[in-house]
Amino acid sequence: MSSAVEKDINDAFDEILFAEETVIKKAYQAGFNEGASQGNSEGYHLGYHRGAELGAELGFYTGVVEICLEQHEKAMLDRVKEQLKHLKVLLDNFPRVNDETVDIVTLADQIRTKYKKVCAQMKLNMPYPETNIISF
Repeated sequence: MSSAVEKDINDAFDEILFAEETVIKKAYQAGFNEGASQGNSEGYHLGYHRGAELGAELGFYTGVVEICLEQHEKAMLDRVKEQLKHLKVLLDNFPRVNDETVDIVTLADQIRTKYKKVCAQMKLNMPYPETNIISF
């Protein structure tokens, strides 16, 4: 008597009939796993660089706001002072860690808009020097 387990004839025919589908499923899964691992790495690096660019821009705005508040506070109108303080609050409250519930693009746009408004009120021409480089 043979020690090998005998297959049902229907299972053998199914394996032959669906061999192409089985190969396709295995190849798809292997390709999906490979693409996911490569895509995650590329996405991480892209996000890291965009985050660094955004951080540099927000740091520039923070520096301008702090200098204006420290050195020119007495010479400016109260409404401009309030706008600067509001901009500082927006900058201080910008998330420092990755939070999926926060839309950082919208927050960054609000900060840019507020900064431009404050600069216009103070008659300052101090745009972020690398504005044309950043894009989302």
